[in-house]
Amino acid sequence: FSSCKPDTSQSADSQPSSSPQASTSSSQELEEGTLAPDFNLKDLKGKQIQLSQYRGKVVFVNFWATWCEPCKEEMPSMERLYKKMQSKPFEILAISLDQEPIKDVPQFLSKTKLTLSFPVLADLEQKVSKNIFKTTGVPESFIIRPDGKIAKHVIGAYEWDSPEIVKYFEELFKQSPAS
Repeated sequence: FSSCKPDTSQSADSQPSSSPQASTSSSQELEEGTLAPDFNLKDLKGKQIQLSQYRGKVVFVNFWATWCEPCKEEMPSMERLYKKMQSKPFEILAISLDQEPIKDVPQFLSKTKLTLSFPVLADLEQKVSKNIFKTTGVPESFIIRPDGKIAKHVIGAYEWDSPEIVKYFEELFKQSPAS
C-alpha cells in the first residue's frame, strides 16, 4: 500500500485506481502515525457520532460530496469493502461536504440506486474537513488504526475493495489498540 502509485494512465471517466498512494501532506498535525483529531458530527438522521467512539476499530474516514464524479465512482467499492469487513473491527465514516446533505445524499442514492450501509455524516460548515483534517478537496480519506493514530492519508478515488487494499486493512486489524 505504501509503495503503490496512482495509475496516471486513466482518463477522468475511467474506474478508480486500485492502488491508493499516501499523500505528502504538509500539515504537521495530521502526519501518518499521529493521533487522529477527534470530532463530533451528526449523521443524516440527526444522531451524534464521535470519532473516538470507534477506538479499537480500523476507521476509514472519507470526505466526499454528491457532486464529485470521482466520489461517485468510489462509493460502490466502499460499500463492497464495508460488507466484506462486517465481521471485523471496522467502520467507514463517509463525511458529506454537500451544502444540504440531508436533502442531497438521499437524492444521490435514489438517482444512483446505491445503498450505503455505513454512516454518512454531515459537515455542514466544513469545519471538520477544512479546519480539523485540513483537506484539500474530495475525495480525500484517512485510514485510522485501532489505536486512533493515522495509518494513511490518501487523496483521490480508489477501488477500495481491491485484493491489495483488503489485504492492507487485514494487516491493520492485527494491530491492537494502545492501552
